[in-house]
Amino acid sequence: MRAFVFIAAGTRYAIEASWVEAVHPLVRARPVHGAPSWLAGVIDVHGELVPLVDASALLAGDARTVPTLGARVLLIDAGVGGDGPRARFALSVDRVDAAADLDADGSWRTGAQAVPWLGAVLQHRGQPVQMFDPGTLASGHPQLAAPAGPIAPQERSR
Repeated sequence: MRAFVFIAAGTRYAIEASWVEAVHPLVRARPVHGAPSWLAGVIDVHGELVPLVDASALLAGDARTVPTLGARVLLIDAGVGGDGPRARFALSVDRVDAAADLDADGSWRTGAQAVPWLGAVLQHRGQPVQMFDPGTLASGHPQLAAPAGPIAPQERSR
């Protein structure tokens, strides 16, 4: 399977490449008050407000994505959720390590149900990487559904 291997809070994860629309440098998010701690806010992607999930906060609790030159945003299209808007969000990571073909043979299934969006642990370059499933994350968190329609011009300048 083709995947992006990324680093968040010092740990290696992988996401199937088919989920990723684009990879961009990290940008500052507009905060959303009352949101979960792992939701950094929203960002403007070509005129559309998209929720920005901080992978380090989501996966390691109290950590945050470090704003360095290597920090990236993965734009994720998690499909359409029922009759609601498209589940599209961005994921901030400390670094994208590689785009690689990962082999699930010999993977270790954690069996953990506490974090349903984390899957099997595989090997990449002799290091363990855990699979991240954005579809499961989006289906459990409706706030990750991007709003329908573009941002009004007066909203962009704020």
